[in-house]
Amino acid sequence: SMYDGLADGYSYGTARGSYYAKAHTGNNWGHAMYNGTLKRDAENKRYSSYSQMESWGNRNYNKVCSPGSDYCLVPTMKSSRSEPDLYCDAPRGTLRRNQSGSRMCHKTSVNRHSFYNNCNSQGITTATRTSKRIPARSPSCTSANKQDMYYAQPVGNHKQEAFYTHSHTNSKLGNDELDHGSMTIQKAIQLLCSSSEKNQAMGAYYLQHTCFQDESAKQEVYRLGGIAKLVELLHSPDENVQQAAAGALRNLVFRNPTNKLETRRQNGIRECVNLLRRTRNTEIQKQLTGLLWNLSSTDELKEDLIHDALPVLTDCVIIPFSGWSDGTSNRSREIVDPEVFFNATGCLRNLSSADAGRQTMRNYPGLIDSVMTYSQNCVAANRPDDKSVENCICILHNLSYRLDAEVPNKYTQLNHMARSNYTDKTLTGCFNNRGGKLEYDEFDVPLPEEDYKPKGSSWLYHSDAIRTYLSLMDHSKKDATLEACAGALQNLTASRGLMSNGMSQLIALKEKGLPRIARLLQSTNAEVVRSGTSLLSNMSRHSVLHKTMAHQVLPDVTRLLALQAPGSSNYGDIMTSACYTLRNLIMSNPQMAKPYLTGSLINNVVSLCRNGSYPKAAEAARMLLSDLWSHRELQSILKQQGYDKNMMGSLTGSTFRTLSSRF
Repeated sequence: SMYDGLADGYSYGTARGSYYAKAHTGNNWGHAMYNGTLKRDAENKRYSSYSQMESWGNRNYNKVCSPGSDYCLVPTMKSSRSEPDLYCDAPRGTLRRNQSGSRMCHKTSVNRHSFYNNCNSQGITTATRTSKRIPARSPSCTSANKQDMYYAQPVGNHKQEAFYTHSHTNSKLGNDELDHGSMTIQKAIQLLCSSSEKNQAMGAYYLQHTCFQDESAKQEVYRLGGIAKLVELLHSPDENVQQAAAGALRNLVFRNPTNKLETRRQNGIRECVNLLRRTRNTEIQKQLTGLLWNLSSTDELKEDLIHDALPVLTDCVIIPFSGWSDGTSNRSREIVDPEVFFNATGCLRNLSSADAGRQTMRNYPGLIDSVMTYSQNCVAANRPDDKSVENCICILHNLSYRLDAEVPNKYTQLNHMARSNYTDKTLTGCFNNRGGKLEYDEFDVPLPEEDYKPKGSSWLYHSDAIRTYLSLMDHSKKDATLEACAGALQNLTASRGLMSNGMSQLIALKEKGLPRIARLLQSTNAEVVRSGTSLLSNMSRHSVLHKTMAHQVLPDVTRLLALQAPGSSNYGDIMTSACYTLRNLIMSNPQMAKPYLTGSLINNVVSLCRNGSYPKAAEAARMLLSDLWSHRELQSILKQQGYDKNMMGSLTGSTFRTLSSRF
């Protein structure tokens, strides 16, 4: 695929590369959204060639779609996982929609695709869009009076694929030699079996071109056994044949699960990986990494790709391009094309959403180090919207999912120490005032010292990583990057252990990140707002931060509760998180909260209590109203709005004899 290096500071020349598609709408920073892998028509107009919607292929190229990365905001601990969203020259934001175009309020999974390769008689790059299926988010259990923590869950079935591309580059075939008028799919497949390398390349290029233009051609190639013959051509000693075969396979598997599975059955994954390992031809590398990216969108293939493709992509592409070195290896520094790196990170972004992939990638030597190093280098070079940064941050975002539970770390031992202290106190009758439940805020356990030189998974909760996320939140204009940064922090603050406490203090107090998080709540992108409110909800569980948070985020949270309209995208998730956050902060400092309890806010919260469409948000609103009425100073504000004890009782289902726990 050819990529235009417009905003990334690279000098790619003309028409090169692959982008994630982004929505063509505006955001709160004043940037129009653009959907983005590019092709040009005769008038040099740009069009998107990638989509994350099932219906995208039926739309005109210049119409809007609303993809985005998936961060689960359910009323359990808020953590998140994501997959890539393609973008274009200027950074743009996205909203994810379901197949009919309506916005989703539940955990979603995404079908993401790579570009087709297109070999046409004029040598012009062309593109088409793909689709993605979006499953519903699965809810998590909640307790009656406990604020839930939120994991923004990894998008499980991200079917993002690479892109359409043309493959006239380095082709030794003249355009006049490829006679599309007399050529058929059957003749092209016969040419694949020819002893002439020129004929083999001609047949492969025709299949590549035809599968780009005609969706039904893919089924015909499958029926005639063309996939097996194309896989065989990856063995060819001729680089032109290798490139043509890889490009044809890339188009054949695009949005076609049957052809993807057939490619695996014909040993196509291993042949692709073997060729990628030994070739030094940049154009072939682009086609192969694009093919792997397309294959990685199918769940059934992820295990094979993790086993076969992950080592080669990491060792031959990710590490060499990133600039990271462990200082001891004699690894040769090979030149890797930026587009190859982009495709490779897109593939790994898909694989990181799978449970097995997440664990394997955390443990693979040099992978996290390289992805983090590349992201930090781009931040240092003032390139926050470099085209591969979004992929890298989303990989880190996915790998941070359930980190405290899945990866032993320095907080694990402290959690055991806290439990031991708690056990000793309960044995002597020293129960806390919440029924003897373990509250990590009540133990003065020193937080662990950080590694001076973090390595591997220790990067994921290091202060340098948090600093990188916050810096990107300050400077990036891409909604998908902002959402991924907030999602990674959301994951780190989602546990009920000391990691959540330590990470929350690090974000709010040491790195002073609250203003940057509060800014997310002003975004016009509902996914960004949802990630921001979930992160604040997680952090507001820790009483040590209440005073600081009340000063810095209370205005934005209350404004959100007062102005958010029912029916808007992610309304239920956003309001649930906002109610929990406001509930915690208001009760810690009622005097400061009074000016923010406006009539519109109270009316919105009351309406939410009565709205049966958002049961979790309604429960959070009832708990907030119950706390407000139970506090004498705040009760007067409700009375001024015309509410009395009976009305509050009917709304909240409470007799107001006791105040339920806010945590």
